[in-house]
Amino acid sequence: MPIFYLFFIWAFLMSAAGLALVSQASGIVNASVSVTPSTVATLAGLISIANGIGRVCFGIVYDKKGGNIVLLTIDCFFIVSAILLISALKVNSITALILGFAIGGLGYGGITCANSAYISSTFGQKYYPKNFSIINMNLLIASFGSTVAGSLLDKTGTYMSISFMMITLSVAGVILTL
Repeated sequence: MPIFYLFFIWAFLMSAAGLALVSQASGIVNASVSVTPSTVATLAGLISIANGIGRVCFGIVYDKKGGNIVLLTIDCFFIVSAILLISALKVNSITALILGFAIGGLGYGGITCANSAYISSTFGQKYYPKNFSIINMNLLIASFGSTVAGSLLDKTGTYMSISFMMITLSVAGVILTL
């Protein structure tokens, strides 16, 4: 069904945005604030902590409010995260950095539960194992999000390009969701 392919593209775009964020996190910290290496690791690790929390929270929201709200919220979380990271880079704000990583991590965690819940609720249980496996194949392509982010950094010399990449992918996600 066409909606399956649209959802696949959405999952790919959002996963690529999340992987771009994760892959460049320590560099974003170093470019934003002056902290010790162990603090860099701690701040970058916030994304993973928020990712785990996002899986639970978005699962609950999906059950109560449905798929479109969750998908749009994930899109918006990535946009807000990118804007906060741009802010952190411009004014060297650790608060904006922490909030950007937390919100980005929450959104990234939401993708996983959205994939399984959306496939189940939209296409049913009969072919769920096959459909879920195919949707998760988006990660094969999305894994290049980190490669593209690195290339953007090399070309532009600034981590802001990663934030603009996240915004672009997320706006495309909003369009697909609508």
